[in-house]
Order: sequence, then C-alpha cells, then structure tokens
Amino acid sequence: MHQIQQNYRSGDLDLVDVPLPALRPGGVLVANAWSLISIGTERNTVTTAKKSLVGKARSRPDLVRRVLQVARREGLLETYRMVKNKLDTPIPLGYSCAGFVVAVAPDVDAFRVGDRVACAGTGYASHSEVVFAPKHLTARVPDGVGLDQAAFTTLGAIALQGVRRADVTLGDRVAVIGLGLLGQLTVQILKAAGCRVLAVDLAADLVEKATTAGADVALPRSGDVERAVETFTEGHGVDRVILTASTDSPDPIELAGSIARERGVVVVVGNVNMDVPRELYYQKELDLRLSRSYGPGRYDARYEERGIDYPLPYVRWTEGRNLGAFLGLIADGSIDTGLLTTHRFALEDAEQAYRLVTGENRERSIGILLRYSEAEEAPARAIKLAQAAAAAAASERPGISFFGAGSFAQNFLLPRLGDGVERRCVVTATGLSARNTAEKFGFGSAATDPDTVLADERTRAVFIATRHDTHADLAARALRAGKIVFVEKPLALTTEQLTHVRAAAAEAGHGRLMVGFNRRFAPAAVAARRALAERSGPAIVHYRINAGALPRGHWLYDPEAGGGRILGEACHFVDLVTFLVEERVKRVFAAAIRSGDEQADQENVTITLELAGGSLATVQYVANGDKGLPKEWLEVFSDGRVLQIDDFASVTLFHRQRRSRLRLEGKGRGYREEIDAFLAAVRAGEPLPVSDEDAFHVTEVCLAVLESLRSGDPVVLPKVPSYELSSGTSTNGAS
Repeated sequence: MHQIQQNYRSGDLDLVDVPLPALRPGGVLVANAWSLISIGTERNTVTTAKKSLVGKARSRPDLVRRVLQVARREGLLETYRMVKNKLDTPIPLGYSCAGFVVAVAPDVDAFRVGDRVACAGTGYASHSEVVFAPKHLTARVPDGVGLDQAAFTTLGAIALQGVRRADVTLGDRVAVIGLGLLGQLTVQILKAAGCRVLAVDLAADLVEKATTAGADVALPRSGDVERAVETFTEGHGVDRVILTASTDSPDPIELAGSIARERGVVVVVGNVNMDVPRELYYQKELDLRLSRSYGPGRYDARYEERGIDYPLPYVRWTEGRNLGAFLGLIADGSIDTGLLTTHRFALEDAEQAYRLVTGENRERSIGILLRYSEAEEAPARAIKLAQAAAAAAASERPGISFFGAGSFAQNFLLPRLGDGVERRCVVTATGLSARNTAEKFGFGSAATDPDTVLADERTRAVFIATRHDTHADLAARALRAGKIVFVEKPLALTTEQLTHVRAAAAEAGHGRLMVGFNRRFAPAAVAARRALAERSGPAIVHYRINAGALPRGHWLYDPEAGGGRILGEACHFVDLVTFLVEERVKRVFAAAIRSGDEQADQENVTITLELAGGSLATVQYVANGDKGLPKEWLEVFSDGRVLQIDDFASVTLFHRQRRSRLRLEGKGRGYREEIDAFLAAVRAGEPLPVSDEDAFHVTEVCLAVLESLRSGDPVVLPKVPSYELSSGTSTNGAS
C-alpha cells in the first residue's frame, strides 16, 4: 500500500510502498477514501524539513537545547550520530481522514467491518491507503454525510474545542482573527451556536469567504477593525476573541486585547505569537485561554491508546465526543465543507497538492483533499526491499531480524550489528517505520506481523526492542519458534509474564535467551570485575544513579505499557551489582520519597540488597538531582580495598593508601561490546554471554523491589541459585 512520507533532513516528500499497519488492541484498521491536508500544520512541517541544519536549529531552539544536554552527557560524536539518525527518519504526514473499517481489534465493540468512520491523530490518521486508529480517535460517520466531508472532522474538532474554550453563549459577539481553514470552520460553528461573528484576516478573498460562510461582519486587517468592533458591539467590545491565525507577528494577540471588552475572553487556537501586552490585558482584566487541540483526552495515553474513557457526567466533551459532535453539525447542515474545499487530488498526485501547501503554486487553497482508489487486492503485511537480493547473497551468515525500531533501537542496537550477519526483516507496528528502518540499516524486508519473522527459517536470532509490555509475549513466541532471543530490558512486567517466558525457555532449551544488560559489558565494568575477582570476603556496594526526572505522562510511568522506572531502568543496576560481586540477591528492602503517585514513587528510591554470599549493596536511584552531575557513581568496599567507577569513564582502585587508575579498553556503557558478544555466540553456536537465569533473577529482584515499596516490608526471594560463570564467558566476564 502507499503512504506519503516527509524526509526531515533532505526535505524530500515521497509516496512510498509500505506494509499494512498492524491491528493493535483498542483500535481499528481503516481503508481511506479521503484525507484532508492541514495546510498550516503541514506547511510548517514541510518548510522546516526543507531548511538547512542552521535553519532547522533557528526554528526549533528547544530541540537545540536538548541536543546540547545530550552532548554534555554522551559526547559530541555520539550526539552527532543520534541527531543524524533522527534527521534521517522520515515522518508521516496528515492527521485527518475518513474511510471504511476493514478490521476491528477483539477488544473493540463500538465498530464493525464496513462502518464508515472519520479518524484523527498524528501518526494515526495519515495520508495512507490504510491506517490504524484507536477507538477514541475514530467516529462513525452519520448517514447523509459524505466521506469527503467527514475528512474535515479533525480540523473541525479543533475549531469546536476552541469555541468550547471560549465558553460562548447565545447572542455573544465573537471576533475570529485568522480566516484559514480553522478560522472558517470556527465562523460556521459560532453561527450554529447562535453567536454574532466578526471576522478578520490579512487576505481579502478569505474575508469574502467568511462573509459567505455567515460572518455578520468581515473585514481585512488593513481596515479600521477597532471602529468596526465599536459599531458591531455598541461600544462595549467583543465578548470573546478566538485566534486561529498562524504567524510570528504579535499583531493578533495585541489586536485581540484591544477589541475585547472588559473581562472578556481571548482564546488561542492557532500557532500565534504569545507576546502578550500585559498592561492592556491587565487593565481590562482579560481572561487568556489556550485551546489544546481537539479536546480533553489529547496527549493522554490512557485515553488515546488504552481506550480508558472519561465519564461523560464529569467530562462532557472529550476529543472523541468532539469528533462526533462536528460530524453531527455536518449532518444537520450547520457546516458546509463544500464551501471550504478548494482542491481535490488523487493520492498519486500528492506532489501537486503540496506545491499549493508550500506556496510553490500560488493559487489560493483552503481545503485540500486527497482521494484514495479502492485497492484491487488486500495490502501485504510484509514487503521486499531493493537490497533483498544482496541480503540473500549473504545467506551463509546467521539471519537476524528485529522487532521494534524506536529511538533506542536505532541509536544503540541497529548501528552495531556489523557485517557478519544476514539482515532479514524489521517488524514494527507501522508500515512506514518498518520500511524506513529496514532501508536505513540494510534489511531485506519490512513487515508489521511478527509471524513473518517467526515463520522465517533463515532468521536464526531476533532482537526485541518494542514497548515494554510486549517483551514477554514476543520473547516466549520467538523461543517457541526456535529462535535465539535478545530482548531489551525489561524481560517482563509481572510475575505472570515472567512465568510465561520461563516456561517457553524451558521448552526451547536453556541458553537461548539474553536480556540487554549492557553495563556489565562496559570496559569499566569488565576491569572492575577483574580487580574484584580475588577478593576473599563479602563486599559493600554503593551505587548512586542521578537519573533525572521524566515528564509527567511519560509512557514509562504507565504501569501496563512501561511498567515504571524500577523494571524499566533499575534492572540495569541490580544486574551490575550481582555481576561485580558474583552473588545472587536473597533479600530486598526498598523505600522511596512518597509523592502519592505510585509510578512517580519509583524515581527517588533507596534499594538495599542482601546477597547470598554475605555482601550488601545499596542502589540509590534519584530523579530530584541536577543534570550537571554525572549520571552514575559506584563504589565497592572489600578486603581493605575500595574500587570506584565514575560514570563508566574511569575506574580507580584505593589500596594500602595508594590510588591507581585501572587501564580500560575503551569507554562507554557497553552497548557495542554487548552486541558483539551476542552475535559472536550466535555465529559460533556457543552459550550466550548473559544466561537466562541471570535475566530471570534480576527480573525477580526488581519485582521484589516493587513489592517492598508497596508493603513497606523486606521481601525474601525464594530459590536463589548460586552465581556461576557460564562456559561461554570470555574477556567480557559475563555469566
């Protein structure tokens, strides 16, 4: 099937062949009939992509600050590689479409195959022949409403939410500043709500369009807007101002303040300059409000992705209900999308459409629709790529496939595969991501169905780098399919998931599963373990991690999708402790600074580990520090010696009142060495460098940490096996 993509580095816009998207829980697959180009949003995306690196940096200073932070932590070379990789990742365009449901997830009962629906959301309602959309971003199209009309629904919901934020009442006098597509829709919605509307724009033809749409007064910005408002409101000023313009100029926000009445309301919907003239807004005691996209639920993963609705008696208008309400306005004739539709193009002619968007074609455009032809055959879940022939020629090498292609996989795993493998297939939930990742890293095919890889006899080993909640199931399925499995941490989020993987490992034969505990492969960790190998007594370990805070709402905090920071991150530190002292954990106690949020309570934690050989360890995982401090600091006290690891950059040994630096064979946190060791074992048919027992034990310890945090009591781990080196141990010292 075909989808439009934008290359953010080169600025190229292409129509590419991609696999059918995966049908995920909580959503539907929709065959598009029409999609709407959002001129303002997509113009910004396309024009930014066409800028030079300097131009991109100037337009996004927030991203520049983030890059500088990463550079201080990871170094210039690593940061350059990560930025280049990000720029080389094409992005989907579009977020408003309509079509027919072709598949429904088992847990969705609101839709049936064949339903006509409108879909919303960046990354979901793309310019693509088939899209996946969560149920709350999908709305049934009423009878009598054309799918070309329904394609306006997302933009309509944005305009509708702006009107709701304005809290208008019957007879209010409302000004709309900015008469592009959002502004025109806002005018029509306000008229349907019984308001009197004054409309303003720089362009005379848009002013005329607003008059046709029902504005009571419409005039260009070059006119005397203040005098027109005085006449329109009998000298009081407008009750509400809705800003739907897109501009860097401060004029809209200043004009809004000047024409609003005392204690009036100004609502920002468009991307306008927010340099608010304080004195003006203060003197009138104006209420300045922002409208967040298309309603409550936006940016809430629990609502959008997991399908947890807000109770209607408490949140009357969610984004999903706004989508339906806008479709209702079309159905009863209150909204005329035909008035706003200026151009229609077949998907194959999308390049012509985007010449209008970027201004290369100076013809006036407001509503640009893309038309989709009915597919002659069902889209494929997997596609072969141009390099497939070259990959086949390397068939004597072990076949490697990848599940997941997020930023971690693309920055830390995929670039380190090397030339000694046959790159078989990349599987992701979205076809565009699968195709682009496969092309970038030289894989022979791209797919959205895991069974494509599990049934592939030439895939010997798989990497699992998907969202945390999928790790256990995919690992178990891959083991039962006879694959060697590298799974990124965490291995499992629950005891039940861990039991499931254990059973699969036992069936497949132990030694075919490895979890990505990279720190034990770091040169600093390897040198430290060598130095500790001859100790005769128990050790005391102190490990401090200055992790930093994550934004509230981050997916890692989601107990079902991310599992929290203990399972998702602290597992690394538990593993490194057991690796260094070569002892299993037998007893756990954890305490945290309490915030009232169970997931956030995992990010300022002290974990005490009592180990089977008599050693003790404390892991202090903190998020309330300063990023200027290096992230990790570890000390081991034993036999009159002290060993210090300073953020994996150096290892210092204190002994007999002398201080010495240990020689390191490189720096870093061990990602390259970890992948090299795994692939070497796969090629040679030898035991993996991290045993599955290590993976099971560390996961059990982290689950025990969570139990201790919940109960406030120590947790004793049952059946603690001894810590033994595997026969496959090399200079990496893994067990």
